[in-house]
Amino acid sequence: MSIHRDHVAIVTGGASGIGRATALLLAAEGARVCIVDLDGDAAETVAKEIAAAGGQAFAFAGDCSSPEDNEEMVRRTLDRFGSLQIAYLNAGIARGSSVRGGDLAVWDEVVSVNLRGVYLGMRAVCEPMIEAGSGSIVCTASVAGLRGGRYMPSYYASKHGVVGLVKAAACEFAPHSVRVNAVCPGVIDTPILGPAHGVKQVTDRLGRGHLLGRVGWPEEVAALVSFLASEQAAFITGVAYPVDGGMSASIGGAADPGEGEELHEQFSAGVPKKS
Repeated sequence: MSIHRDHVAIVTGGASGIGRATALLLAAEGARVCIVDLDGDAAETVAKEIAAAGGQAFAFAGDCSSPEDNEEMVRRTLDRFGSLQIAYLNAGIARGSSVRGGDLAVWDEVVSVNLRGVYLGMRAVCEPMIEAGSGSIVCTASVAGLRGGRYMPSYYASKHGVVGLVKAAACEFAPHSVRVNAVCPGVIDTPILGPAHGVKQVTDRLGRGHLLGRVGWPEEVAALVSFLASEQAAFITGVAYPVDGGMSASIGGAADPGEGEELHEQFSAGVPKKS
């Protein structure tokens, strides 16, 4: 089913990981796609994949933290395809640091990409949508935008900021029938994991933090993005959706089979019985 037939989409961070998977899916479902990435050659590779499968796409080498690049990606999309219905503002980075001794340059870099980049993307893509009277913006936040954690304060803060920005933009754009939502992935096996990407021993360990006992795949996030961008989600706006294997729903992550029964027995043994 071509749920995005006649739709035009922009995908930032579209050269790899979740962005690439989403660009491929949107194109397979009928959309014409502008693939934006700092790595223009990699974005061009994805555009060629889409063309080889019979779709339409082009690449734009752009920096999401630049106002000029955001405006240019929209201008080129309109020049090429004539309209814009979908924007997936997905580009993001992660850097290790701390609050007490963290490098201010690391803080500034992460916030510039993850939060400023989404803000600038929204400003650029909303205008043609408002003029057309409808549109859908989906942003990548993270389970890190719903809870805290160690060693990446800039990442957690920026992703919390994305969730707040999505809600603010949803309120502002609703009178124009432009919807704004966020997806909040758990640990997804993509290049953002750095040296851990594709290393089974590491991803297996990371997977234990999820109720389902594994890390996610980019295609699983792409499916949710595609739904939120579609007319099937016409009554949904201002929401941050976890796609995290249950990570945000439970303390402690995955359990071994039988562990729940064992814990229940231990707890029950220490509960005083009513006389």
